[in-house]
Amino acid sequence: MPKGYLIAHVRISDAHAYAAYAKAAGDAMKGFSPKVIASSGLYENLEGEAHDRHVIFEFDSFEEAKRFYHSPGYQAARALRAAAATGTFVILEGTS
Repeated sequence: MPKGYLIAHVRISDAHAYAAYAKAAGDAMKGFSPKVIASSGLYENLEGEAHDRHVIFEFDSFEEAKRFYHSPGYQAARALRAAAATGTFVILEGTS
């Protein structure tokens, strides 16, 4: 079964409030155990909007990534992010 990937590109407007979101999102992930493939390291913005953070999470499947994103725990964290950051979030199915 192909893996599922949650890819997040985030522009932070309030670092303190974003820290609260990051903690809540981390707590919400505990039941899903995604693997962090890449996280806010060195990057070069080649096209499109620039963001402060970039993270790629690997889940067991596309459906598991969706289940996490729509889970009550993550949706509560997402509400905290609304006042702290904007971004683009995508779920992508792996090739194999």
